Amino acid sequence: MSSVDFLYSTRFGRLMQQTMLALKVPAILGAFLRSPLSRFYINPFIKKNGIDMTGFEGVSFRTFNDFFTRKKSVTFESDPNALISTADGLLSAYDIREGSTFHVKGFDYSVEDLLPGFDNPEIFTGGTCLVFRLRPIDYHRYIYIDSGSIDMNHFVPGSLHSVQPSALEHYRVYTKNRRSWTILHTKNFSDLAQIEVGAFSVGGIVNHDDKADFEKGAEKGFFDLHGSTIVILLQAGQAELLPEFKKAFAEEVPVRIGQKIGQKIEK
Repeated sequence: MSSVDFLYSTRFGRLMQQTMLALKVPAILGAFLRSPLSRFYINPFIKKNGIDMTGFEGVSFRTFNDFFTRKKSVTFESDPNALISTADGLLSAYDIREGSTFHVKGFDYSVEDLLPGFDNPEIFTGGTCLVFRLRPIDYHRYIYIDSGSIDMNHFVPGSLHSVQPSALEHYRVYTKNRRSWTILHTKNFSDLAQIEVGAFSVGGIVNHDDKADFEKGAEKGFFDLHGSTIVILLQAGQAELLPEFKKAFAEEVPVRIGQKIGQKIEK
């Protein structure tokens, strides 16, 4: 049993997990990993997780967080009709049903829960919810999936539960955790919602733009520390996943940042 399974699937583990949150352990851990004292953890982390450090040979990182938020050159599928992955990670997909809800690990989530204050959640009914779960080993920066313009980023305070599947089975993580949401007015996929969700020790969700134009493939922002999640809500009739990614409706599928995962539906 992993440590996350223990913390979320056993009675004693859940008590310990609630105590850790009450004592602000994630914040304390985050502060440590942003300090120079954390440098010793970088090489063991790289070795343990088999992280490809091509392009970073000889680079010296001041803190673990400097290493974790390192920036690399990103390539992406430039075809305007291609739906691309916003990040590295594991992709899951869900149908958005009547009432603008979708079902994840035993819980129904509503668009209103994810986008508090958004006055038109029904536009996503019949659409698709894409969930990109970033693991600690993944690149923790994310890009725009199309060109267009962005509204304001709305920050929602919350807890810092793990985003591992075992945690999702016991907590409504996507609505309990700290998150930032915005509406993107895209050229090829109409208006879509993007939500960045924090996780254990991830105190920082850094988005670069507010009320601005953007280009496909440009960096939208990054996470500080550990695994995190990005949720994208697409309206009905805008895009369809490629056949090899449709299994994301049943299981998590690995994706790479900028990779083509779907195609615009021609009207």
